[in-house]
Amino acid sequence: MASSGWWTRLKENVGLQQEEPEPPTLLHQLEEATTLSRTHRVYGFAGSIAFALLFFALASFFFLSPSRFAILYTLANLSAIAATMFLMGPIKQVQKMFEKGRIFATIIYVAAMGATLWAALKVHSIILTLVFVIVQFFALIWYCMSYIPFARQLASKAVGNMLSG
Repeated sequence: MASSGWWTRLKENVGLQQEEPEPPTLLHQLEEATTLSRTHRVYGFAGSIAFALLFFALASFFFLSPSRFAILYTLANLSAIAATMFLMGPIKQVQKMFEKGRIFATIIYVAAMGATLWAALKVHSIILTLVFVIVQFFALIWYCMSYIPFARQLASKAVGNMLSG
């Protein structure tokens, strides 16, 4: 059946189904030593999402304090990434983040997190911090869309239509 192929790949990508075993390497042995049960993965995912939501909520209270806002907003984003690491495993998540179709979004996202902290903690500029937060937000959306088939193409087309119409 054609639909079972994409369903199997989807389950493998989110860590719900294991791929065929690879030859053991040091990295593979490290991953096996730190493997969590499915229940613990779900708990870790839920906990990380809860922390991300908490940090997002706290950041909104400190919007006019650039250093506090930047730290809390960046912690929220890091917690969101950690949540997906619980589902896939950290090594697989990092490998997927730097795949050909995601590397650009990943680099912009990580750079925007660093720039947000720099603008808030070193420059102390509310406007510059806000600019980097917006870049960080859109880079996260673009990165997340890379996991949804054709989402980037649809978003690009929609934005193009909005700008031209």
